Amino acid sequence: MSMNHYYQDNMLFGMNPSSYLHRYAVNGKVSGNLACISEIKNAAVVLYSPRGCGFHYRCHVRRGQSPVYELECADLRNNDVIFGGEKKLTALLQKVEREQKPEIIFLLPSVVSDIINDNLAGLACSLQPQFKAKLVPITSQVFSHMDKSNGRKVLREKACQKQKQKFSSSAVYQGCGYVEVMDALVEQVMEPQRVQPRSVNIETFAWGYNGEDKLQGMSEMLQKMGITVNAYLPAADLQTIKKAPRAALNIVRRKKWALAMEQRFGTPFLHVADMQEWHGIEGISDLYRQIGKMLGCENAVERVLQEEYERVAARYQELGADFAKYKFCLIAHGIAYLPDALRVYQQDYGLPITKICIIMNPSYQAETGLDDAMMQRFKDRIELAKAEYGCDAEILLEPSEDALREAAQSCDFVICNGHPRYAALDVPVLYNLFDRSVWSYQGFVDIMEEVWQMLQQPQRTGSNLLLSKLAYDPVFYPMREADKDSKASRELYSRVWRQRK
Repeated sequence: MSMNHYYQDNMLFGMNPSSYLHRYAVNGKVSGNLACISEIKNAAVVLYSPRGCGFHYRCHVRRGQSPVYELECADLRNNDVIFGGEKKLTALLQKVEREQKPEIIFLLPSVVSDIINDNLAGLACSLQPQFKAKLVPITSQVFSHMDKSNGRKVLREKACQKQKQKFSSSAVYQGCGYVEVMDALVEQVMEPQRVQPRSVNIETFAWGYNGEDKLQGMSEMLQKMGITVNAYLPAADLQTIKKAPRAALNIVRRKKWALAMEQRFGTPFLHVADMQEWHGIEGISDLYRQIGKMLGCENAVERVLQEEYERVAARYQELGADFAKYKFCLIAHGIAYLPDALRVYQQDYGLPITKICIIMNPSYQAETGLDDAMMQRFKDRIELAKAEYGCDAEILLEPSEDALREAAQSCDFVICNGHPRYAALDVPVLYNLFDRSVWSYQGFVDIMEEVWQMLQQPQRTGSNLLLSKLAYDPVFYPMREADKDSKASRELYSRVWRQRK
């Protein structure tokens, strides 16, 4: 397994969180194509586009720390658009095979090729006999990425989620560049296989920062349970991808390609839609029990879970007792995932939340398409979550600066993001632990050890960097509070894209 770390900018720079990519940037589906292909061993990429696209996507927003230097571009000109660029593309493919010697060459469409409706699939089929490498054309499933409509669908389904029910949205993200490549692998590369019992494929994308170590922990747990990993997808070579249908189960983060594989090869899948749904000791147990149930090895799973828990139980309980001595103020920037945050902090880590301050985007409902009834559902879910997790926290919705400071200073620590405005609260902080999902008991206790060290050596918000001294917008960080032009641009983007039907 060899995965690229897409979230390094999050840690190294702190100014480009991945959540901002779809919110404030139009990074294009080609970036999703490349994010997927860059995992695949001995693969080459040809972008069927003008040279400007080829230049731009060598260092696109999702790969800022690792440019795609090997990306080749067809360099389409006006004559090619009018009369066809088949000869130019053929010569480029021959050059790529000669110089890079890849096992597989991906042909990516661009806006230009989609507008003129070039048939890359037919072209690849006619050219394949000339090449030793497998040619895989990618088809744009829709012209526009469907994040806006899918995002709304996810929120509506989240509002209707029942307490204690694992969340799995019906959204499939048709048009996502990553999904388009995965679908192409299923349809064009994978071949029928004899299914190997008690084996799984694990999707390697979107497991958060340090995802490779997380999946290594999962693999080790599965091995102890007598379950083998058939393939890590797409982080594999051509032959391994061909044999992916040998697995008896797919463990996936994006389910559209898994649905296609289920339809073509009959491979069932377990969808880990929200990692927080499988968080903590209880969530980790649920994950492996579900895998054991789907593979028919429940007894082996239970035996390993019991052994692993006995190994960490004493320290786990000791840390929980130590955490209970403190009081925490949680600053949230929305209500949809607040019940999950309460489960993560209050139940899984055992951090007593006594104040909850909610600071929301004032145009949240307009951008998400949620009506008043759906908003009330979210509020009801928060109260249900408080009751279930034994949390008696006071909730402050859109608190004033004075109320926010008073709530924070009534607690020992604040749980928040890295917004510089929280430096004025003068309270030690725990930066957001919401995304620290791991897949072994020992891994989770290791995170709890890190939290314990933070409690012993309190860190206060703020920084000595000049950037931290600017007045940032309280909601739209890292936009500056006085930057009316940027706010106007964001509002225009929201109206023409996010709020578009």
